[in-house]
Amino acid sequence: MVSDEKIFLAIILSAIATFFCRSLGVIFSTKLNEDSWIFDWIKCISIGIIVAVISKIIFFPEGILKGTSNISRVLSTFSLIIIYYLIKKNILISVSLSTALFTFINYYNI
Repeated sequence: MVSDEKIFLAIILSAIATFFCRSLGVIFSTKLNEDSWIFDWIKCISIGIIVAVISKIIFFPEGILKGTSNISRVLSTFSLIIIYYLIKKNILISVSLSTALFTFINYYNI
């Protein structure tokens, strides 16, 4: 079993690493060009990671999502995207409505 001291040390070290990276970002932010290839590269990598994580959740769920159907997860995701663009890119409304659809589909086993 992991001792409390090791957990505390892990939290401290991860906080230091996070703040170190953020402070470097602040220091170098004035010297970077927002239209450079590095920003495009970072954006592409970030979007790729997000898509991979969401795809894994949708197609290979863990835990309680395993009990839901593939159709309900895919249909809710498509509805989220459609609602997002129909409601002028309002993320709160699109997430709320697609969550309600997902809940409805799974509650009534549609």
